[in-house]
Amino acid sequence: MLSAIIVEDEVLAAERLRVLLEECNVVLLKIFHHAQPALDWLSVHETDIVFADIGLPEITGLELVERIKRVAKKQPDVIFTTAYEEHALRAFELAAADYLLKPIKVSRLQTALERLNEKHREKADDFTHFKVFNRNRMVEIPWQQVRYLMAEHKTVFLFTGDGQSYELPKTLVYWEELLGDKIIRIHRNALVFRHTLDCLIRLDSGDEDDNNATWGARVLDIEKPLAVSRRQLAAIRKILREG
Repeated sequence: MLSAIIVEDEVLAAERLRVLLEECNVVLLKIFHHAQPALDWLSVHETDIVFADIGLPEITGLELVERIKRVAKKQPDVIFTTAYEEHALRAFELAAADYLLKPIKVSRLQTALERLNEKHREKADDFTHFKVFNRNRMVEIPWQQVRYLMAEHKTVFLFTGDGQSYELPKTLVYWEELLGDKIIRIHRNALVFRHTLDCLIRLDSGDEDDNNATWGARVLDIEKPLAVSRRQLAAIRKILREG
C-alpha cells in the first residue's frame, strides 16, 4: 500500500481527498492545512506521496516542493491538486508526479496512483544487493541470501541463512516499500522474504478455533519461529496456500 499526507488549506477539499484516498486503499498518515507543519513532519517522518494544493497560504505548493527537497527525511512523490491549470508547466519542471484538477475525480486519482505503484514495483525489481558494513568494510549481500529484517530499538537488522546479522540504514517501512512483493510483513517489527517462508505453527496449546491463539512463522534456516501478529495471519496463510 502507498502512504500519503495531504497539504490543503480548504477543509472540505481535504476531506474529499481523504475519502477518495480511502477508496483507493492509500494509507493517509496526516492532513496539514499549512505548509510549514508539513515540512516539519517530513523532516522526521516518511511518506510515499504528498498531495499539495498549489494555492496554500504563506508558502505556496510550488515553494513547498522546493523546500521538501532540502528537508525531507525521504523524498516523496508530489501530486499537486488545484482548481487552475496555469501552474501545470512549473509543477512538472519541479518533477511533480502528477497534477490533479479540482474537483478531483476518483478515476483520475486512480490513474495517478497506478503510475506510482508501477514505479515502486520497478524499484523492487531493480534491487539486487544489500550493502552493509562488516569489520569496517562494505559487503554486498544478495537479497536471496537474506531471511528476514527485524527492527529493534529503532534500528533495523538483516538476518541471513548462515546466522549472520547486520545493521541496516533507514527504517523498516523504507525497506518494506523498496522490496515490495519480495517480502511479507509478519509483525509490526519484522519482514520475512517470501521465498523463505516455510509454514505457520501454533505456539500455544488450546482449541484450534481459538481466535486468541499465538502463531509463529517457520523461516528457512532459522531455528526459532518468528512471532506473527493476528493482523497478518490471513495474508500469510494466503501466500502459503499459493505456494
